[in-house]
Amino acid sequence: MGVTRKEASEKIFHLLADYVLSADPSYGFDLHKCYIDFQQSDKDMLKTMSTVYIQDFISNANFSVVNYNGKKLLIIIGETKVEFEDTVLIQFEVNLPIFVYSVFELNANVNYTKEPIEIYNNILCQPEDEAYQGHILDDLIEYFENIIVYEIAETSSLNAQNPYDSYAYYLLKKLQLESSKWEEGTLDILEGIILSGNDKIPFHNIVLALSASQWNHSFLETYRCIERLFHVIKLEEFYNILDTPLTMLDVAREIEDKISWRPNEESAISDIFKEIDSLHITSELEQVKNKYDGDIKIEKWYYKQRNSIAHYRAIHEPLKFDNSEWNIMIRFNLTVVEYLYEKYQDKI
Repeated sequence: MGVTRKEASEKIFHLLADYVLSADPSYGFDLHKCYIDFQQSDKDMLKTMSTVYIQDFISNANFSVVNYNGKKLLIIIGETKVEFEDTVLIQFEVNLPIFVYSVFELNANVNYTKEPIEIYNNILCQPEDEAYQGHILDDLIEYFENIIVYEIAETSSLNAQNPYDSYAYYLLKKLQLESSKWEEGTLDILEGIILSGNDKIPFHNIVLALSASQWNHSFLETYRCIERLFHVIKLEEFYNILDTPLTMLDVAREIEDKISWRPNEESAISDIFKEIDSLHITSELEQVKNKYDGDIKIEKWYYKQRNSIAHYRAIHEPLKFDNSEWNIMIRFNLTVVEYLYEKYQDKI
């Protein structure tokens, strides 16, 4: 079902009115006289808009993939526009149909930095003016949360049916331009993972890693991508003789549901380190380990760090890595994610 102009207009003006009245309930105005000046082209384009996927996993983010006039758009609410020249996400201008859709379907809220009296004078009282012919985009857009839009290029490997890899790419570009803490090598691996076209990777975890305010949370979210494959690594030989149409994750789920079996985490990590031994990707991680504990084996030290982050004692014993060391830890996770999800892509 598409967006109706009447319902969308009513929602926009009611949001503004509620904000104004919450500051001073004595303000007087007639919302029935407020309307939006839709041109025929706006009406036509609004009819082409439909939701592909609205994210509902991350509580502090609001983004969606929508159809618009034969294009797939990534719409992000309440964040800053990142200016970059790109062939994956292409800058797209917010117009009246996109603005109306964003408020109506994506619940873009009022810009609370604006004074209620300003909205009252510039929007709600406008209908009393004889010259009033309806509000245009420029009248309204500044009084709502920031809306940014990128076109998802048809030639890109991003999954237009799911917004998380597209949003991860936006966050990546933002970090490349604005962050001095994420190292170029780490972001390069991230970019390769996002653009790999591997839809088996849990990109919601990648988004959480990129948007986290603490390094330990970024580490843990990338670790969770690895953790998701513990069953797969343990069950691979058994799965190969089953001759079943189920995926390895399906088989693992059935085994866990029916007999409550789960792989031992420390043992699974040890198996992963054996599996990646020939890749020679642990040298940086070894250097970090040796700085803090030279006697312990690398896989046991890695598991120990994971426990310090994931369990309650992390509150009392926070890890004290510097930015460079956190980058090494996360870069290792991402390299393992890239390798494992490519290896098992056809089985999960």
